[in-house]
This record gives sequence, structure tokens and C-alpha cells, in this order.
Amino acid sequence: MKKSILFLVFSIALSSSLFAQSDLDSKIEKKVNAYIERVESKVTLTAEEKETLRTLNTAHAKASLEINETYEKGSDELKAKRKENNKTYGKALKEAFGDERAKEIKNASKKNKGKGKGKGKKKKKN
Repeated sequence: MKKSILFLVFSIALSSSLFAQSDLDSKIEKKVNAYIERVESKVTLTAEEKETLRTLNTAHAKASLEINETYEKGSDELKAKRKENNKTYGKALKEAFGDERAKEIKNASKKNKGKGKGKGKKKKKN
């Protein structure tokens, strides 16, 4: 009886941790897919480039998630680790694609946040 209860408790704990892991993996996968779609909307990628980019971006996203979980929000350590992680990612892009292609990919991946914000339509002068 004790063994079956222990087994039941252990299996519930194990399944919940596996579910949490798969949830994190799906979040990372969604972010990576969105990133690749954003890049592809502006730059043409070969199948090989797409896979390389997927691999590099997945590693970057996992490292970022790990950093965010490890360090306190808003701390200097968090900022330093994020900066270090981004530099590592940039170097990996340059190694994989070369300087020019890496710049193209980085520029294509940028979201146009706030571009033209507050400008509105110009009034016509009569």
C-alpha cells in the first residue's frame, strides 16, 4: 500500500514537471518561429540558413529564459548576463553567416516598434 502511494505521488510530481518543461519548450518554439517569420518577411533564406538560424535562435532563447529565471528582475547582474548572451548570439550569427549576412538578418529581425509614432498625417496647406 505504501509503495503504491509513493509511486502515485512520484508519478504525479514527475508528470507535472514534464508538463512544465514541454510548456516552456512550446513557448520557446513559438518565439523562434515568430523570429524566423519576421526575418523571412524581409530577407530570403535558404533551407540551410533557416535551420541554422532556428538552431542558433533556440539556443539563445533557452539561455535568455535561464538567465531571466536565475537573476532578480531589474538587477545589474541580469542586465550584464543578458548583454553577454546577446553578444554571444551576435558572434554566433557572424560565424555562421558572415558579417554582411548576419547584419541583414539582425536588421530584418527588428520589430518596427514606435516607428513614426506621434507623427500622424501631415495637414495640407491651402
